[in-house]
Amino acid sequence: MRSVLIVITAVLFLSVAVAGQDPTKAAPDSYKLQFQNAFVNVLRVNYAPHAKVPVHDHSRFPAAYVYLSDSGQIRFVHTGWQEPVLTRPATKAGSFRLSPTRFENETHAVENLGDLASEFLRIEIKTEAPDRQSLNGRFAPFSGNRGAGLDKIVFENSQLRVTRIISGPGGRLTVSAPASEPSLIVVVDGVGKISKGQTFWLSPGGSRQFGETKQIELLRFDFKTKPQKR
Repeated sequence: MRSVLIVITAVLFLSVAVAGQDPTKAAPDSYKLQFQNAFVNVLRVNYAPHAKVPVHDHSRFPAAYVYLSDSGQIRFVHTGWQEPVLTRPATKAGSFRLSPTRFENETHAVENLGDLASEFLRIEIKTEAPDRQSLNGRFAPFSGNRGAGLDKIVFENSQLRVTRIISGPGGRLTVSAPASEPSLIVVVDGVGKISKGQTFWLSPGGSRQFGETKQIELLRFDFKTKPQKR
């Protein structure tokens, strides 16, 4: 009987330890699940100045990072990597990064090395990735003339298309998903009820109107492949 209890206790302890690796549970002040469906997980991330975030896991899925604030360097200390310490360089609000990530879950602790909070979205892309390693790159904030607005593809491969959209004069804007592809809309810079970091899901051919009176800036992520089979 005692041996059975020991085994049960060990299993329960292991279950709690594994569950505790979920970033929204291991570090709820830093990670919040904002949106989830078969195509994406969207985590809202906030590393406070000089914060030390405990060890947690992230999925093996490729990811996009949309930076919502200027920030300094962030240190990531990984478990099980040959070179465990990585330092993310300073980021600018309005920039984004695409990463193919590794083929296994990522386990790390985090330390914000600077005086500025780092706020961003981690978008885990759960669709089929026939050209996974090409989902890669750093993209600076838009720095051109905003007067006439913008609708420009800034990245595309066989899995994903990313379009930067800025409303024209007056700020009113209708954004549509392609006829055969769903889209995730990310607000890079908003006003009023449409705030920075908000996300909106569009089914294939769906659309959303943004009726603000000032310019807004968006990123539209179009998903060109189906969700991965579990």
